[in-house]
Amino acid sequence: MRNIYAWLVTVVIMTAVLLPSVAFATPESEESLLHTIEQIIAWKKQDENIAESDPLLSKPFLAHAGNTNGDWYPIGLGRIGYPDDYQAYLAVIKNNVIERYKTKDQLSDMKATEWHRISLAILAAGGDPTAVGDSNLIADGTYNRGLKTSLGAQGINGWIWGLITLDSMRYKVPDDADMTRIEVIKEIISLQLEDGGFSFYQDEAETDMTAMTIQALAPYYQSMEEFTYTQKDTGENVTKTIHTIVDEALEKLSDMQTSTGGFSTQDDDNVESAAQVLVALTLLGIHPDEDERFKKGDNSLLDFIMDYQMEDGGFVHAKTYNADNPSSLPDESNSMATEQVLYALVSLYRLENGYRTMYDFRPENPQEMKQQMLKLMEDIDDIHEHTDAKQLQQLLDTYENFPIEERSYVYNFHKLAEAATKQSIQLDLPAFSEAYEINTKGNGAIAPIYQEQTAPRNITEQDVEKIDAISTPLTTEHYIDVISMIDQFEQADNKSDFEKELAQLYEYKEEMEKMEAEIQSINDMVLDQLYPFNELTSKDRDNVDAILERFNALSPYDQGKVLNYEDLKKSKTQIDNAVRAKRISWALGIVAVGLIIVVMSRIQKRRRQRD
Repeated sequence: MRNIYAWLVTVVIMTAVLLPSVAFATPESEESLLHTIEQIIAWKKQDENIAESDPLLSKPFLAHAGNTNGDWYPIGLGRIGYPDDYQAYLAVIKNNVIERYKTKDQLSDMKATEWHRISLAILAAGGDPTAVGDSNLIADGTYNRGLKTSLGAQGINGWIWGLITLDSMRYKVPDDADMTRIEVIKEIISLQLEDGGFSFYQDEAETDMTAMTIQALAPYYQSMEEFTYTQKDTGENVTKTIHTIVDEALEKLSDMQTSTGGFSTQDDDNVESAAQVLVALTLLGIHPDEDERFKKGDNSLLDFIMDYQMEDGGFVHAKTYNADNPSSLPDESNSMATEQVLYALVSLYRLENGYRTMYDFRPENPQEMKQQMLKLMEDIDDIHEHTDAKQLQQLLDTYENFPIEERSYVYNFHKLAEAATKQSIQLDLPAFSEAYEINTKGNGAIAPIYQEQTAPRNITEQDVEKIDAISTPLTTEHYIDVISMIDQFEQADNKSDFEKELAQLYEYKEEMEKMEAEIQSINDMVLDQLYPFNELTSKDRDNVDAILERFNALSPYDQGKVLNYEDLKKSKTQIDNAVRAKRISWALGIVAVGLIIVVMSRIQKRRRQRD
């Protein structure tokens, strides 16, 4: 598997693609890339104990929906159009969000990236994050996040992913919003370090942060708009284009690339950092095998990444173990490492085959427009020192015929702009930051790469049988199944024929949520009143008895969801032993007192007899 990307170094003839300066895949190489992606998905199914023939987006994977472990794989799946149960995922994650919104902190008190990750996952699955129950995750997580907590409370991470999410559908920022798109951009670029890179701690450039910043700024790379801001690292007021800022960051990344072709974090080579750089390059229309800045001798970025794949299809985090990072096992596939490689390879595939960039979830452009863009980029590549002003103006006219919001896909426009400036051609082009104010809502587009997604189907007798198969008495084990079926029944065209069954599902849902609340209440009591168990005494007897009575009322499955439930069950014996010991102590004390009284009585009697 280590040489799986050797084919990428050959420039091939392409059809129906966007970019002329990239090596596009031959049918054989395209199959190899898809094969690697399929291996990753197969590994994740094994990791979750899911049958190979079943969707990844099913139990038990859906139990992770709404957290870091459960949202990045669906993003990768949706962006490659892999056939899976996206409806089930949407049903579960929407329910998760609705329930979490009932709490004071909603998705998180400090981490805006909870909104961002979940929004992108919903879009990737073909959903609309602006309509999750009564909540608009885009508003709450980006331009209105500051009404509760600063978007930057998480550091640069919050700003980066806030902008990526805001641009994912080119969302319009309302006039009364707490923060504008330009303000978010300025917050990000103001954090650039003097060496051109970016960092979470603002002290030394980091691979991951620099790469992710480029990902956020990528939609503005070809814009001529200038931004004036204060660079926090130096305190200087500067005016730059995003193109200049990104080029400086790319130069820093090139300097940071190791002789192996990869990247490191805190001096440890790892596949995740390399994957983030791959995503950054592909969002700019740069193929890593076609850019000399990202080749180190015979070692390429792609070869480095593939060298981390295991025989089981997954990827390891690092080749050497780091005691400070228990997940850095060099001989065991790592879920986080594998998920990042998954969406990095998906981003590469999208670039090679002319699809929108990884985080642009809008419907694909018409094929005719793609071909026109391709022809324009070929003509721009042919610009030389003798190209006259008339030819350049014709190219500019062609460029301006494209919708403003699509011009970022003319990946080499700056070469045309520089040539036009040398010929004293006046450029008066609108800012991309203003042109991206387009959508207020809408569903993300699942890429039709593997197969077209089917519309919601009608309810069948087999679906009804699934309801009957739910065991009673109920347990929370079937909660995800119930949520998925409710969503399916609600969207079916023949919903009205199964109102009784739908009502039954809602009843099951309500009962299971009461069970979940009971489990959470018991967990809270365990933490507050009984933990740690080894310190329990006879004084805790009433608390233990009360909690055990509620614990024993749960099903065996739900008992397993109680914190340290084995210790909880043992605590009864511990308390009984403590009470028994106390009673024995009391009895022995009473006997001792009795003996003392008897002895003292006899002593006094003898004294009286002597007297």
